[in-house]
Amino acid sequence: MLYVKRTFDFEFPVEESDVALLGIPWDFSETGKPTRFAPVFIREAIKNLFGYDPKTKKNIFKIYKFCDLGDVEVVPGNWSLTYSRIKDTIKQIFQSNPNIFPVFLGGDHLITLGILRSLKLFYEKITVIDFDAHRDLYPNFLGGKFSHLTWAYHVAKDKSFELVQIGTRAWSGEEERILKKCRIKSTLRGIKNPIYLTFDLDVLDISDVGTPEPSGMKFEELVKIIGRIPKDRIIGMDIVEGAPDNFYSRSSVAAANIIKYVLLHRA
Repeated sequence: MLYVKRTFDFEFPVEESDVALLGIPWDFSETGKPTRFAPVFIREAIKNLFGYDPKTKKNIFKIYKFCDLGDVEVVPGNWSLTYSRIKDTIKQIFQSNPNIFPVFLGGDHLITLGILRSLKLFYEKITVIDFDAHRDLYPNFLGGKFSHLTWAYHVAKDKSFELVQIGTRAWSGEEERILKKCRIKSTLRGIKNPIYLTFDLDVLDISDVGTPEPSGMKFEELVKIIGRIPKDRIIGMDIVEGAPDNFYSRSSVAAANIIKYVLLHRA
């Protein structure tokens, strides 16, 4: 017997898995603290995660078959080439297993735009539920179109997506005008499309994130909201903007538990 430990105690080939973990350590549009190392720390937190939930009596490690596919090899400073690699990787994953539930680990929030544009190949329309302290609705930032502060603008302008933002509490006047023009939702009512979840960890009341913002929601509040999402429609998720600088930091432990509670909800 081999006594070795990877991210999950038992890992399966992607073709046989229910859930696939994929890191995207891109943070070259980040304006705050570095977020490229978060996938490493989140994986370590997953290794120490209790899969069992006393309330529901369910254990995610008994329900799902997992695989960790490693990290996308990003091209430093080059979003175009990095996006191409994200798209090719996601395409290969879904061709290998159309029923896979992908969990992406960032990285800054720009990766969500790359993921969503890749998923357009497989879904006609997607509702994106964005848990975030910020709107990220700038048309450009410092002259650049692609940033962790502009990704949601591109999503809101694309008719392939419906954008719902929850937990936002800091944005600019320019973003306010775009918010009204694009009619971005702030409620879970009336969702009919497949649902993609993106969690910017600054939605929570923690500080080891890329761009911290005071007065965030408590973890228990976030779990309650997750429990109200139509579970049979959730097709994937990402967790971004963690900026841990040590193992078992608040952001990495929160990220691991967000994954747990989304998967428990789907089960």
